[in-house]
Amino acid sequence: MKSLLLCLWLLRADSLMSRPAPLAVISPQDPSLVIGASLSASCAVSVESGLRAEELYWTLNGQRLPGESYHLLGPRRLGLTLAPLNGSRQHSGDNLVCHSKRGGAILAGACLYVGLPPSKPTNISCWSKNLKDLTCQWAPGTEGETYLHTNYTLKYKLRWYGRDHACQDYHTAGPYSCRIPKDLALFTPYEIWVEASNRLGVAVSEVAMLDIVDVVTTDPPSDVQVSRVGDLEDQLSVRWSAPPALKDFLFQAKYQIQYRVEDSSEWKVVDNVGNQTSCRLAGLRPGTVYFVQVRCNPFGIYGSKKAGIWSSWSNPTAASTPRSGRVPGVCEPKSGEHNNTLRRELKQFFGWMRKHGTCNNLSIKMYDQWRVSLQKSHKTRNQVLSGDKS
Repeated sequence: MKSLLLCLWLLRADSLMSRPAPLAVISPQDPSLVIGASLSASCAVSVESGLRAEELYWTLNGQRLPGESYHLLGPRRLGLTLAPLNGSRQHSGDNLVCHSKRGGAILAGACLYVGLPPSKPTNISCWSKNLKDLTCQWAPGTEGETYLHTNYTLKYKLRWYGRDHACQDYHTAGPYSCRIPKDLALFTPYEIWVEASNRLGVAVSEVAMLDIVDVVTTDPPSDVQVSRVGDLEDQLSVRWSAPPALKDFLFQAKYQIQYRVEDSSEWKVVDNVGNQTSCRLAGLRPGTVYFVQVRCNPFGIYGSKKAGIWSSWSNPTAASTPRSGRVPGVCEPKSGEHNNTLRRELKQFFGWMRKHGTCNNLSIKMYDQWRVSLQKSHKTRNQVLSGDKS
């Protein structure tokens, strides 16, 4: 056994001794410097190389450096001074190389890292998708580009006990984000922070505190349907279902609707929908295609008093209003006459109500009946006017 170990040691020593000595050495090797600093480096060649300092030159990222930046430090040692230094062109480090003038052979190389230490990450925000995970994102800091590869580590722990954990699933919601996929505590606040580090230093964000049930978001409402309201030419009915993923949790929801005309990119938002799962859009243009989307904000989950986070919008659903029955060529009221027209129509509506019901029985259905009768009267009047002009 001893002879075997001795044999292995001799083989290892022989392999080390058989490695050729380097022809040159750059010092310092792989330096890291702040932008604006100066670099003093040297390239020392071995006796075996047969080279002298006068036979050497330097390149940076493949570009030959000017001779005035060189200085002799000895018969086989060439110095280099660079100042002031700009940020590295590549995060993996700039290539500083010592060459022989005999054919340009590479004798030794080093990586030069020039940049800034990281600044403190800011604006940490987190959300939980259906209470199943937690995703956080942040801003890299106010200093901007560091010119060096910078690592970001999201760390978290339960506020009053437990140890620090490091998030593992990065870039899930953008370049500065990380997702914690499981084992979430629902009724204990978390402390969350981000550490940024590179070759020149470390910076730590402020600690954000949050409770998972206060940052819940969910899937968009499902089964969104948009349909006409009978023959009413200026209205559409929108219906949807609550997000199915939250059906097992105690929560409330509020909804928003946005809609736009087919040939427009401008969305109009309806805020006052509340927790209803249906809504009537009024004041629309007759004979027009509209795209409609709905989103959800869950709140009151397990008794939380804070609102959740809006979901993304549902996929657009399209429907068209009925075409107007007005005869072409009949003038519409001018913009200054709209208020008078509204007052006149309200008087007509309440007069109609006295004939068909009481205010106690006022309902959307009765209003719709009146609007239909009003549209029919408009059509009849327009047809008579058109007949008179012919």
